[in-house]
Amino acid sequence: MTGPQGPQGERGQDGATGPQGPQGERGQDGAAGAQGPQGERGQDGAGLSPEHLEEIAKHGQRLDELEKQQKNQQAQLDNLPPRNIQADEPKAGQGGNVSRPIPRPVESPLLKAWNRLTPVAKREARGQLSGAANANLGRATLSGTGQVGNSALAAMRQLGNGMLATQGNTPAQVSLAGRSEINPGDSRLWVQALNNASSFDQPQGQKAFGQNTRGVVMGVDWALDDEWRMGLLGGKSLSKHKGERFEGDLDSWHVGTYAVHQSGPLALRLGAVHSQHYGKTQRNVEFGGYKDRLTGDYGANSQQVFGELGYNLGSGSLSAEPFANLGYQRYSRKGYTEKGGEAALKADAQTHDNFSTTLGLRTASIKHMDNKMSLAPRLSAGWKHMYGAIDSTSTQTNRVTGSTYNTKGIAQDRDSLVVEAGLDLNLSARHSIGVAYNGEVGNNSRTHGIMGQWKMSF
Repeated sequence: MTGPQGPQGERGQDGATGPQGPQGERGQDGAAGAQGPQGERGQDGAGLSPEHLEEIAKHGQRLDELEKQQKNQQAQLDNLPPRNIQADEPKAGQGGNVSRPIPRPVESPLLKAWNRLTPVAKREARGQLSGAANANLGRATLSGTGQVGNSALAAMRQLGNGMLATQGNTPAQVSLAGRSEINPGDSRLWVQALNNASSFDQPQGQKAFGQNTRGVVMGVDWALDDEWRMGLLGGKSLSKHKGERFEGDLDSWHVGTYAVHQSGPLALRLGAVHSQHYGKTQRNVEFGGYKDRLTGDYGANSQQVFGELGYNLGSGSLSAEPFANLGYQRYSRKGYTEKGGEAALKADAQTHDNFSTTLGLRTASIKHMDNKMSLAPRLSAGWKHMYGAIDSTSTQTNRVTGSTYNTKGIAQDRDSLVVEAGLDLNLSARHSIGVAYNGEVGNNSRTHGIMGQWKMSF
């Protein structure tokens, strides 16, 4: 039996007093119950038996071994090479300790067709991929807009600028200036219809690149004094471009001003025209089983400035005028990107300009008829010379192949022959109609144009 409970004592060492009693519950904070027989040394006041401590130790050893095994297994998995799981396998990489599938490379029909070509076929295919026809747009555009400047010059060259030649009591208009004075306050309205076609030679084996322009130009001018006359013009034209596997449409607007100074037989004619262009292109690529249809939209503008000096040597109903002309043309196109398949190109901006001189002789005559009308045929010929670079280059890039193409456009002719022939019917002193042909022929290109004109003075 146990004695009365005594005060809480310090932790005993190896042998509490009292006879051995039954094993008690775990004490708290080292508090002892009734004094019993000498017990085993406790650990940190915990009332765990040596068997429990031994089990805990063994369990800890097993956990250490399991942790070590897991680390070894993970290390072995990390050292394994990755496994490529294809999309048609059962789990397709969605279960198990496998790496993600590596995607298959995207196939390129263009590159596949290119790799099947022979070296000779690759040269022909490279010409299609380079979009060489796009480099010809500037040359073709300037050829078409040149007709607008010719319209202004044709209007200034005619004596209908308020200057009348008389035969008896019958006034009549003639086609060359210099016969009479300008009357201040006289005004004139004129309209010209344009039809211009050009053909540009291409390298051997390719068909010629062509352009066809149709449009209308309207002008009004008035006399400032006895010697000066000034005018304004505006116009609209539509052009068609056609080449090897290429077609294009060009919508153009034109605005300009001009002035003529007449002092006796000496005439000075000045003019400037600005044109705004909106173009569409379409080209086809086909080689080695690969086919592509590519379209593009681009914006461009052009300017032309000219001055001409002429001296009238004629007398009576026949006139002859030697002339010298100085001209400047500039073309500027914005960059654009084609739409379509893999053969689509990104085209950089393009700019090209030239100075030119033309020296020639112009003749005209007038034949009066009994009905008070008159006919005025005219003819001129000149030699035109271009200055500066006559080649233009277009830089274009293909995003699929990474290739950059620096393609030369059609070269302008350094020297060419310029001709003009026309016939005016003067219905009255202030009303006339006429038609004219103008052409330019060089080694590499030929341009032909027809103009129909209606003119009324008031």
